[in-house]
Amino acid sequence: MCSDTIAFVTSASRSDDPQPEKTLDTRARIVLAGMRLFRKHGFHGVGLNDVLTMAQAPKGSLYHHFPQGKQAIGVAVIEQLAQGMMGMMTQSPALTCAAMLAELGEQLASTMERTDHELCSLFSGFVAERRSNPALGDAVAAAYNLLAQHLATRLKSEGQAPQHADEVALVVVMLLEGGATLAQAQQSVAPFKAAVRQACLLCAVSFGD
Repeated sequence: MCSDTIAFVTSASRSDDPQPEKTLDTRARIVLAGMRLFRKHGFHGVGLNDVLTMAQAPKGSLYHHFPQGKQAIGVAVIEQLAQGMMGMMTQSPALTCAAMLAELGEQLASTMERTDHELCSLFSGFVAERRSNPALGDAVAAAYNLLAQHLATRLKSEGQAPQHADEVALVVVMLLEGGATLAQAQQSVAPFKAAVRQACLLCAVSFGD
């Protein structure tokens, strides 16, 4: 993933700038505004007018880019976050999956602290909307699968047995998400850092077929 997407996701973590970057196009400003507002107020706590105001975008442009309304913005937010994480992983110079995860964990932990742990709740909050907004739940599931598949592919390239690599990748995603949720609950990045350490150890263990 290109560095622009990583920068886009990083900009969503800034709490000292209430307005999206004016260099972004209208669609990108709407998604960035949605990302910032959803992480602060939750999906139901945000109205379309709130998004438009922060994005400095006319109402017509919102329905042009997102004819399905707020749900479509939420899906775009999930996709941007997933692609941003993919970019961090694929552009990492780390030689092993474990080393890459350690590097990713440091970046995400820093983001959590900058956002007062608000960013941790986005995926879990969207999953909770599955019944009334199934597209949000589907988008989160796709994001988790994307990350797990990348991790599994990397583990296989390091000599891990295919079934083991698939299982480890899934557990790593579970550890990171669970650690992020606990970090938000405790308002401390320590649980997430512990989850990252265990994920790294797990990736370093090799089993045969």
